[in-house]
Amino acid sequence: MLRVSAIIPHAGGWDILLKCLTSLYRSRDVEFEAIIVENGSFERIEEEQVRRFPGLRILRFERRLGFAGACNRGAEAAAGKHLFLLNNDAEVEPDTIYILSEALESDNKLAACQPKILSLRNPGRFDYSSACGGEIDVYGFPFARGRLFETIEDDVGQYDDCSEIFWGAGAALMIRRDIFLGSGGLEEPFFAHMEEIDLQWRFHLMGFSVKVVPQAVAHHLGAATIGYDSAAKLYLNHRNNLAMLARNYGFRSLARYFPVRLLFDLAVMIGSVFRLELKRSLAVLRAWGWFWLSLPYLIRGRFRVQRLRRVNDRELSRKIYRRSIVWQYFIRKRRTFSELIKAVK
Repeated sequence: MLRVSAIIPHAGGWDILLKCLTSLYRSRDVEFEAIIVENGSFERIEEEQVRRFPGLRILRFERRLGFAGACNRGAEAAAGKHLFLLNNDAEVEPDTIYILSEALESDNKLAACQPKILSLRNPGRFDYSSACGGEIDVYGFPFARGRLFETIEDDVGQYDDCSEIFWGAGAALMIRRDIFLGSGGLEEPFFAHMEEIDLQWRFHLMGFSVKVVPQAVAHHLGAATIGYDSAAKLYLNHRNNLAMLARNYGFRSLARYFPVRLLFDLAVMIGSVFRLELKRSLAVLRAWGWFWLSLPYLIRGRFRVQRLRRVNDRELSRKIYRRSIVWQYFIRKRRTFSELIKAVK
């Protein structure tokens, strides 16, 4: 049997963690270990709470490591050939881990794969995170097969093909451990949000691919730790997205697309002021301030990432949406991934 290490960062909330573990331990046809990374948790998991889950390990850290740091510590301690990053507010179907592991085993150029991720709040609807596979446009805006910005589709089997994607959500993501470690793992200064996209961009630069395998299914509650509209989430999303572009794009692509991205952010900031959404405008302003003050860190990180590069941006552009998803969604009113594909064709 295949051996998988399931890594679950945990900052608190025993009830949701119990449901996560219960679903995980119903997995069949695969040998796995579960590692909980107590990540500055506001409540300590007691041994008697987890006795029913054989082989479960708990790594305890007093300070908040974020999703990135917690997963990295779990990966270092893992014994499995494959890592399964799993949010503590996610649940998996019994055959999900087996199907994803088999996908990795059958393709040595595949670095990571994600299941179809559905909402726990609204059964039959895709989850906000990466739905049925994450994509990205040339300006760094992420979207997904089944979710464009705030428009989330019902799952009626429209994306049930096993397809190459740009990124899969860290809520439920299977990764080859050797490639994870060889890429440097998740970028810990990101703390949370965009860190899995940054990681998988590196995978593409290294010559590997990422896929969605919809026959495997996970269910995700979402926003259990940080709310979707929280100031912290808005700030981290804007900040880390700028950092991700600066780290991963080649120089010519960066010079071409980054200034336009800053204009998009400026439009968001001004528009948010007029709509009295001051939390978002402040998040953009804080992100810009962090970006320019952190240039030494970003330059060092860029050198590390570019040394891993085996694929040029011209080749990589085949995996990136060549138009602006902002323009397509807000101006052209294309609200589903299917409509985007039709427009390209």
